Amino acid sequence: MNALVLLTLISLTSVPNEPVDASPALGCDRWRSKGLGEGPAAVGYAEADMGTGRRACPRTEIGLGARFGAIIDTPDFYGAVSVNGLLYGSWAVRPTTELFATLEAVNFTYAVNAVLTSTQLTLGNLTVGATQVLVQSETFIGAVTARLLLPTSFEIPGARLIGGELGANASWRPNEWLEVHGYLGGDLSGAVGRAAGLPRGGATLLAGAQLSPFTWGALVIDLTGRLGPLSYFAPSVAFRFAIGKLGIELAATRPLVGTDRHTVIGGLRVNYRFQ
Repeated sequence: MNALVLLTLISLTSVPNEPVDASPALGCDRWRSKGLGEGPAAVGYAEADMGTGRRACPRTEIGLGARFGAIIDTPDFYGAVSVNGLLYGSWAVRPTTELFATLEAVNFTYAVNAVLTSTQLTLGNLTVGATQVLVQSETFIGAVTARLLLPTSFEIPGARLIGGELGANASWRPNEWLEVHGYLGGDLSGAVGRAAGLPRGGATLLAGAQLSPFTWGALVIDLTGRLGPLSYFAPSVAFRFAIGKLGIELAATRPLVGTDRHTVIGGLRVNYRFQ
């Protein structure tokens, strides 16, 4: 009897412990580097970050940026240079929910029309918004984004711009060095005050990819098309860098066709990611 008990104990203790299968990481957790930017290049043609799309994955960060725009229209004797100083940030309330905001803290414009010139320095536009992840697998993330344009800008005498944008964004991540992203959204804006209402609406479609061959650097190429009173088809290129949790983005875009008059728009962003 004692021998039987001893053999039973030996057989039980000799059975190897089988490893517990770990759940595969979801798409938002499969990223090249914590500080490296995600999603479309953050450079656009409208107020603050309107019409630029949005990344699908929530994150908590704060940042400073600048946007430079130039219009050189020699046939119509018109030129303009604009500089926006940006403050922006986001808060991942939950792993699937993000609140975000962008403020044009300083808005400078210098314009020349024939022999007339004007210079303007004002507070710019403020947008606030939220992103909610709806679908997430190991390689795919699908989300919706809503954004409001608040009437903070003094660019238009006697009027304040107000508006909103609603869209869907997606991210496909087959591996850690490639992300394919897209955005489809519609927006509507107008002016309140003594001046004309200036109603404007449109739809934006964006498709692009981010190549991240290194943990410290990535290349983003986007194609953006917009339909509406302001229309354009424009490629965008951005270089992204990461130093720990610090992220840097240099971006530029140029409209190839459409009603937008910009010759080129460039952007610089520096952010620190907490989560």
